[in-house]
Amino acid sequence: MPSLWVLRARLWWEGVFWVVPLSGVAAAHVLTLVAAWLDESVFVLGLEGLIGPGAALTLLAAIGGGMVTFTGFVFSVVLLMLQFGSSAYSPRTVSYFLRSRTLQWVLAVFLATIVFSFLSMLEVGAGDREDFVPLTSVALAVLLLLVSLAGFLALLHVVGNRVRVDAVVSDIGRRSRRALEARFFLPAGTKARLLDTLPEPDGEAAVMRFTGRSGQVVALDTRGLVRLARKRGCRLALTIRPGDAVSTGSPIAAISGGTMRDRSLSACLLVRVERSLRHDPLYALRLLTDISLRALSTAVNDPTTAVRSLDEVEGVLRSAAALPLGSVQLPAGSGSVLVPSPRWSDIVDLAFVEIVEAGASQPQVTRRLTALLDDLIADLPDDRHPPLVRHKRRIVERVAATHGGEELDQWLTGDRQGLGGTR
Repeated sequence: MPSLWVLRARLWWEGVFWVVPLSGVAAAHVLTLVAAWLDESVFVLGLEGLIGPGAALTLLAAIGGGMVTFTGFVFSVVLLMLQFGSSAYSPRTVSYFLRSRTLQWVLAVFLATIVFSFLSMLEVGAGDREDFVPLTSVALAVLLLLVSLAGFLALLHVVGNRVRVDAVVSDIGRRSRRALEARFFLPAGTKARLLDTLPEPDGEAAVMRFTGRSGQVVALDTRGLVRLARKRGCRLALTIRPGDAVSTGSPIAAISGGTMRDRSLSACLLVRVERSLRHDPLYALRLLTDISLRALSTAVNDPTTAVRSLDEVEGVLRSAAALPLGSVQLPAGSGSVLVPSPRWSDIVDLAFVEIVEAGASQPQVTRRLTALLDDLIADLPDDRHPPLVRHKRRIVERVAATHGGEELDQWLTGDRQGLGGTR
């Protein structure tokens, strides 16, 4: 796992929106200086008569003023995209749309065009030379205008892709699988021991409490925790894991065999106002479940979207099934660190508990769930079967409570398309 400083920098870069657009403003200022130097050379060569000062001012003002209006229009469309995404999928997908680098670079080009055009207007007739025209600046302003138009087309393409349900759920599912495979909270090269069951808490253990700003745990500095436990010679059992909410005074660990300051332990937690799609695989799975639940609500009634989300849920579960899941105990000299981690049954419950309840009245969903569970049971090893079998039994019970006979067979036939792909 990278250090918390590296993770903080990565999370800052993922969430920050203003850096790339502001770089466009800075680049426009530098380009203005370069263009002014080139314009002096052009003026010396005697090419100043190609365009008059009045025409240059008119052109630069039209480009700058028009781009101001155009930028406002374009980002009104982007705001509509964000509103649509938050209402159609989940309010928590807003950050997914805002983090589009294409959106930020297009805004940078727009701002660069505006700033460069207005700064170039100051060069017309500068230096007591009424006939001076910055030909290079005018040419670059026109070039930036053309680049802005190309950027607008690219923005429309990106916006169109990012609001499509298939693109949204596919990207979220891919992020979840990558985060699962990374296992970011386990230090490489450490002899970690997986625990089937958590040990009973020590009766003499002291409770450690969080100090700092409230938020949600994004990552744990396990290397730092091991160093603290080795230095103090204590046994440290965390009671929180990535995704948990903490505030000042929240219990975060139990310590026995030594003492430690709450502040020292809290410094090993990376806490932010929201969970991270890149570093929290269960958050991505949570979003897939939320999208399914919203699609199955009576206000939306879109079971096809729920089926599409289940396609990605299956991929996430297949990735998770191959991993050594469960809480981890890390050796720390004479002490140890216990890091809680989701078990296989926890991940399966997150994927199915709510969807089974919400989708029991939709044949598309029950048929897709049946096919999904049948395939997983057939493909995964025996130790992964119990939670899958339990949820399949729940589907049968829920459907049987309202349907029976031939309808029961119809609703529980495995179909990866929901309806239309019976095997």
